[in-house]
Amino acid sequence: MSQGVIKIALAMAFAALLPSCFGAQVNTRPVGQVVLSYNFTKPTPLATPSVEPSVTIGLVAPDQGNVVVRGFHEPGDWAHRNYCGAGATQVLLSAWMTDVPDIEAVARASKLNPNRGEYGADATNAINAFLNPLVMPALGQARYKAEHIVSLDDVKARIQNDITDQQATVTFGHGVPVMVQTMTRTMPGWNHWNATHMITIFAFDFSHNDPALDTVTYAETPSPLAGYRGPDFQTITVKALWVAMQAYLREFPQDPMNVIS
Repeated sequence: MSQGVIKIALAMAFAALLPSCFGAQVNTRPVGQVVLSYNFTKPTPLATPSVEPSVTIGLVAPDQGNVVVRGFHEPGDWAHRNYCGAGATQVLLSAWMTDVPDIEAVARASKLNPNRGEYGADATNAINAFLNPLVMPALGQARYKAEHIVSLDDVKARIQNDITDQQATVTFGHGVPVMVQTMTRTMPGWNHWNATHMITIFAFDFSHNDPALDTVTYAETPSPLAGYRGPDFQTITVKALWVAMQAYLREFPQDPMNVIS
């Protein structure tokens, strides 16, 4: 057997072992040495939720807004390759809580399966379980719910209304981040690697009234081992977001809950 054939066979074998961020692996990507550049800190112990002291900033017009969040990194090992849902939940919770639960506590609360990730409904249940001690006394009900949204206008409305939520701003001092489900193939930093994925959107600019120009900003938590090799925060056009969200609806119908807000 020639060296070329051997190299191809080995590459295909390694590609079959590569992780997805959540759910099924749909295609392969180049194999190479991964240098982990993330510094992991000791997880913060689970604590009673408390209101984040900072308030919403950048709210200069109804068609622009953002919520203050913090970035998180999933551990860069094989065991955490499918923890994007738990990482996105940590980002979301950081808008509400000073002491964010560590990723293992979030994973347990959301019934995360390390081999496939978690479902939208379970992620929502975990979010509400952490936030209910804070929001129930003020709202009388859980704040987040999972929904199946198939219209771009409806997705934009959910993002805009939640991030600029005046009731939340007055009551809690900040707007409401939104979590969505996507496929990664067309998203920046993924090198065309295709996997189901969860991200938390915390800022938007819809001032152009054009999906090709309007933008959203979100956090990425996966490590390079999970396939992501980009910055902690990304800004993409609404058009690009919708492409990734539509791909999720088309390619992973097993979980119809694609927006958590």
